Amino acid sequence: MILGRIFRGARCLLLHGLCRRAASLPIRYPLRRRVGRDAAAILICALAIAVFLASAVEAQTKKVRVAVPGYTIAVLSFLAAKMNGYYAAEGLDAELIAMRASTANLALIGGNVEFSAVPLAGLTTALRGAPLKLLFCQFDKPQHSLFAKAEFSNVKALRGKRIAVSGLGTIDDILLREALGGNGIDHARDVTILAMGAADTRFSALASGAIDASVLIAPVSFYAKDQGFRELASFQDLGFVLPSGGIVARDETLKNDPQMTERFVRATIMGFLLMRDNRAGTLKVMSRMLRIDETTAAKLYDSSRPTLTNDGTVTGEAEKKMTGMVLKIAGIKEAPPTERLYDFSFVRKAHAAIEAKGWRPVP
Repeated sequence: MILGRIFRGARCLLLHGLCRRAASLPIRYPLRRRVGRDAAAILICALAIAVFLASAVEAQTKKVRVAVPGYTIAVLSFLAAKMNGYYAAEGLDAELIAMRASTANLALIGGNVEFSAVPLAGLTTALRGAPLKLLFCQFDKPQHSLFAKAEFSNVKALRGKRIAVSGLGTIDDILLREALGGNGIDHARDVTILAMGAADTRFSALASGAIDASVLIAPVSFYAKDQGFRELASFQDLGFVLPSGGIVARDETLKNDPQMTERFVRATIMGFLLMRDNRAGTLKVMSRMLRIDETTAAKLYDSSRPTLTNDGTVTGEAEKKMTGMVLKIAGIKEAPPTERLYDFSFVRKAHAAIEAKGWRPVP
């Protein structure tokens, strides 16, 4: 704060000094040089004022660091808000920093970022006692699918087979175990589950015959379908409710800087509304920010649109299902009070403010 005052004082002295210097330019040729002298004085003052105003704007812009799982469709609301200047309009310089889910949690809890966009990890940690809350939820249904060789007609046919997931204990692993159990297959005894990392790695293993099936997500699932692999289960159709893409914040941030939180949530909700209501505008964001062609962007958008929440919140039965699923992932039997996990009041305020302003995500 002291350094800031010194900096502001120095700017004022600089402005004052430049304008005095301009005013005291010598008049060596009173008639012929007067116009030139006046022009020089005006130019110097204008430059000084421009420097001052630019510094003032910079001082008013607040840096906000956000942990994201990468530039993927899971954070499309954030990408749309950044690309279209919604954060800047709120006086925020939002820096989206890619990191793993576990690292994002540590960064958030440690105060190294203001927000995390990895809600499942945040909720899991909150259930274990961390002072974190979910403020916004972009998707509440999983976008994963189970693909297998064409010879397998249903999930029950996978008994005794090798199935790949990204990692043990991850979303796709949890979903797979639930689907297997629902079809009478013991995941520990009847199949071999292999942790094989990224979706494209798993698809390569499926295509080569090294495995019999894999849980995949778009756009890799498009390649599997195009090459004749059979989709045995689409998890969004099986009633699972899980958060993907959202805002997680520390209780301390909500208490100490609610205005900044409101501005950040409001800008993100504007990105969310663009994603929900403006397909053409969203495809432009996806092509540029995800670096994919418009055809792939269109397929990805259309496949993910049904998994989008209605307004960025999760309530009622969906909230209960989500909490129950996260409890299972965290290995905890009893859930704490809802208010310890969720605070969607910022999203509701954002919708009210946007509605009052008459803003629409115009195509």
